[in-house]
Amino acid sequence: MKNRKYNDTFYAAFVLLGTAAAAMLLATLTGRGDITSATLILCSLGCFMGGLFLLTLNREEPLDTRLFSLLPVQGTIDIATLCADLGMQGNAGYVPIEGEVREIIPASAVPSGDYSYIPTKDGYAVQITPTCAPLLRDLKKRHGLEIPSDERQLFAAVRETCEDLLELAEHCGVERDSDNIVVSLQGFRLAEGCREVHATSPKCCTMVACPVCSLIVCMLAEGLGETLTISRTSLERDHLRLVISPLSRDGDHGNSQ
Repeated sequence: MKNRKYNDTFYAAFVLLGTAAAAMLLATLTGRGDITSATLILCSLGCFMGGLFLLTLNREEPLDTRLFSLLPVQGTIDIATLCADLGMQGNAGYVPIEGEVREIIPASAVPSGDYSYIPTKDGYAVQITPTCAPLLRDLKKRHGLEIPSDERQLFAAVRETCEDLLELAEHCGVERDSDNIVVSLQGFRLAEGCREVHATSPKCCTMVACPVCSLIVCMLAEGLGETLTISRTSLERDHLRLVISPLSRDGDHGNSQ
């Protein structure tokens, strides 16, 4: 579905109504009163009814995507700010453990227990539930989403989820670039929320990902069975690009761009 006020159904209806008017005008101007005029009138009526039918079925976007995209913004910023105040400066790691994914900021070791503030071999880290957790559970339970372990099928599952199931973007590209996985969302419908987060700090995206980016990295981490991190993000107009890296090779990766 395309993010615009008038969709393809509206334009098809407009073409049919225009054709109906043109056919009726031609039949009136020629005034032959024969089978040709009768055919033009019937075509005009058919096009007119078809146009009305399409307009009846046509509906605009059910949500204002600009407003909808702002819903998770402040929560993402607040969690990132809180973690930064506690001294957490690294990019979050998404760790697949026993059929679910946990988010560690920073994650330098596999956590134990359910504590939020945990010790690791390099110091302390914050453990939180990824922001996409309710969405991912619902997709698995009610929409039959399966996370394949085969990389090619996994990338296809991410594309289908973003493009078809959730209709988040007009096109989703997922490809491997050496050790990294690059995810590109073109025509991203929730870009306004990304701009708000980036305006505060791009680091928020790599420390505490929004539900969309969190969903993508959690699917990849669960399917590949390895700890991943969002090392870089970039947003140009409505084109969102994520670089997802194995945590063991990511290090700090600096700030996102």
